[in-house]
Amino acid sequence: MYSVKSFDADRGNGATNRFNVLKCPDWVNVLAIVPSGQFVFVRQFRYALARETLELPGGIVEDGASPLESAQEELLEETGYAGGEWFILGNYLANAGLQNNYVHSFFCRNPSPKLGVVPEDGTTVQLLSTEEVRQALYGGELCQAFALASVLLASRQGLVTMS
Repeated sequence: MYSVKSFDADRGNGATNRFNVLKCPDWVNVLAIVPSGQFVFVRQFRYALARETLELPGGIVEDGASPLESAQEELLEETGYAGGEWFILGNYLANAGLQNNYVHSFFCRNPSPKLGVVPEDGTTVQLLSTEEVRQALYGGELCQAFALASVLLASRQGLVTMS
């Protein structure tokens, strides 16, 4: 799934430097709002941080799947929600200084819980009001860059109001 490519390259000034690129599949995330107006978030333990984080549902784009198909699958797997009206928010580089992959952010309006689907182990679904999302944004609890980008993109496109 992940690999490191190391190579030497001329920086343009005659000096050669060693570069490492983490080759990754593209990622997706979903900013979803259910009919009650609440946002769908997940809490997951992140071993790199040794703590739980508040995030948007998301994951990798599987081989042979489109970003939209992957986003729909991640929303279902992580939260048990499906359906609704889908919009692309945008695509952006995950970390251009080190990685080669893109993040594809989506907005989903009015998904509903799918009967019999239990969210992934280790994932807690949390429905938040607009005010709670605002508090999480400005209070630092919602601190993953991809989630922040998705909220900003949705706000700029008039899909949500955060002011």
